[in-house]
Amino acid sequence: MSKNLSIYIHIPFCKSKCIYCNFVSFPNCEKFFHAYLEKVKQEINYHALKLRHRTIKTIFIGGGTPSLLNGEEIFNLINHVKQKFSVSKQAEITIEVNPESFSKEKAIWWKKAGVNRLSFGLQSTDDVVLKQLGRIHTFSQFNQAVQIAQTLGFTNISADILLGLPNQTPQNIRQTLRKIAKLKVTHISAYGLQVEQGTKLFELVKNKAVVLPDEDLSNEIYNSAHLELKKLGFHRYEISNFAKVGFECKHNKNYWARGEFLGIGTGAYGFIDGMHYENTINLTDYITKDYLPQNAEKETEKTKMEESIMLALRTEKGLNIQNFNKIFNVDFCEKFKPALDKLLQQKLIKITKNHIKITNFSISNAIILQFFMLID
Repeated sequence: MSKNLSIYIHIPFCKSKCIYCNFVSFPNCEKFFHAYLEKVKQEINYHALKLRHRTIKTIFIGGGTPSLLNGEEIFNLINHVKQKFSVSKQAEITIEVNPESFSKEKAIWWKKAGVNRLSFGLQSTDDVVLKQLGRIHTFSQFNQAVQIAQTLGFTNISADILLGLPNQTPQNIRQTLRKIAKLKVTHISAYGLQVEQGTKLFELVKNKAVVLPDEDLSNEIYNSAHLELKKLGFHRYEISNFAKVGFECKHNKNYWARGEFLGIGTGAYGFIDGMHYENTINLTDYITKDYLPQNAEKETEKTKMEESIMLALRTEKGLNIQNFNKIFNVDFCEKFKPALDKLLQQKLIKITKNHIKITNFSISNAIILQFFMLID
């Protein structure tokens, strides 16, 4: 078993809730910051009792809006992980940042703590669209934040954007990407907008107050984004993630390789020793009750196989047939022959040496489902 480990720390606070957001996040809860961070440290202590022999290769502080916390709070949090675990000197340490809560003072603290990767939540370069989404920053603020971060020596900077926004076209997604690339960011994540029940967007779409691109146009937007990013020097290494060479997100790559990770904080989930667990999404319960992982569940052979196929096929590298056969003691090509024959005939996958790769990522879910249907 690998002794390497990744840690995800969830900061569930934000200034305001975006219309599409269904994450575990709570607006205007500054009064809980201190108590929450103390509880997070207790949870780190809990896991360190069993896992302090592991080497931490990546730390990812996500949210919510982690950049709402002051610089010293983030410094102390990362320092606490370093005190309780052996953190590699080459560890990738990421913090998610919203442009409106970025400041030079905070970034200096982050740098001092060892943060070496910034992931900005941008979503769009159009200020009108940002306002429609409930974002409280402008493209100009993002621009300024990136430039300040670069002057401080941050070279690994990512930007998140959304695909499938109202009135989005293949033409304007290409313009968006060109604007971002001019800032010399090294990584871009392009996620399809999801309409989740319980969000404001769900009600707006249901009432036809907001009209989103249909499936064909959404696929066209995705493919245009991929081609434009390729021209701009970003290679796709996972369905939604594009990077300059050497700037792939190590933390996320660990997820896709089914590596082990701790999930710290309310709503976080982890995967250790073949067990999936998740934490309560109730902020008050998390802060006030004794910490124990919830819904801990040993993975079955079926769920392990499904997850292995789904995660591998979402990557540009694809699924390693030899490794799969070794792990599951099966012949992949024999077990999944009906799906392989059908998908090869439709040219939706290709087999190169020892790997199976998807050729059309815009319909990846439908392709992956063909394999799931053959798992007992």
